[in-house]
Amino acid sequence: MLLLAAAALPVLLGRQPPPAGCVSVSSPSVNMRANVARATSSPWVDSNAWRFLRNPRAEFCIDSPGKQSALAAAEAFAYGVTAFIKTSEEGVQSFHKMLSFLKGLAVLDLPAMANIGIVDDGTAQAGELMNLLSRRNLLYRVVKGADPGLAVNVSKIEWGNPSKQAYAIRQQVGDDKRLLRLYGSEVVLGRLTGNGTRVQVHLINYSQRPVTGLRVRVLANYPHAEAHIFGIQDQKLIDFIADAEATEFTLASLNEYAVIDLTR
Repeated sequence: MLLLAAAALPVLLGRQPPPAGCVSVSSPSVNMRANVARATSSPWVDSNAWRFLRNPRAEFCIDSPGKQSALAAAEAFAYGVTAFIKTSEEGVQSFHKMLSFLKGLAVLDLPAMANIGIVDDGTAQAGELMNLLSRRNLLYRVVKGADPGLAVNVSKIEWGNPSKQAYAIRQQVGDDKRLLRLYGSEVVLGRLTGNGTRVQVHLINYSQRPVTGLRVRVLANYPHAEAHIFGIQDQKLIDFIADAEATEFTLASLNEYAVIDLTR
C-alpha cells in the first residue's frame, strides 16, 4: 500500500534549474467552465492528484505564480510526493507561510485509504478516469491486480466516455459505503490516510478563496478529533458527531489546506 511520506516537504526552486528527470505538471487551480444544462458556469478543479497517485515515486516540478505556490505546496505534501516549486517574487512569501505550516504537522506513515482499485494501463483514457474520480472525491489507489480488500476493482478502462464509467463506479461503491464524503463545496478535494485506529483527513481547497461551512463525513466511528487549518488558529470543528456508522463535522472556514486528525 502507498504510504504518505513523512519527510515529503516541497522545495522552492529559486534561481537554480530543476533536477534532471523532474516531471513538469501544471499549477493546481480552479477554472470556470460553461454548464451545458444551465446558463451558468461550474468550477472545474485542475488537480494533480491523479498524476501523483499514478507515479508517486517521481519528482515533480510545478510552476506556480503568486499565491498559487501555497496551494501547489499543500497539494504535493498531501499526496506525499517530492515537489520542486517555482514561483514569482510575490509567491515566495506565500510558499514559506505554507511550508512553516506543513513543518508543524505530525504527519505519519499511514496507508492511503480507498474504496476503489484502478489497474492503470498507462493510457490517456485511464488518466482521465482517475482525474474524474479524484475530482468527485471517489477514493482510489493504483493496483497491479484486483485487491479483495477494496469495494470495487477496475481492471478494464472503457473507451469513449470516462465520465460515464466514473458514474458507474460510484454507483457500484454506493454513497453510504464511501470512506470520505464532502458536502457544501465543489472546489475541495479530500484524501484519507489511516490504519483503523487513527485517520488523517487531508482537505485541499483549490479556489484561492476561503470555503465556509464545509461538511465532512468519514466512514466509521472516530470520537476524538484535532483540526490543523492553514491560516487559522484554534478553529473548533462544528456539529461534531461520531456514531457507530460514521463521523461527521463542519469546518467554519477552510483556506488552502487542512489536516484533521481522527482517533478512536
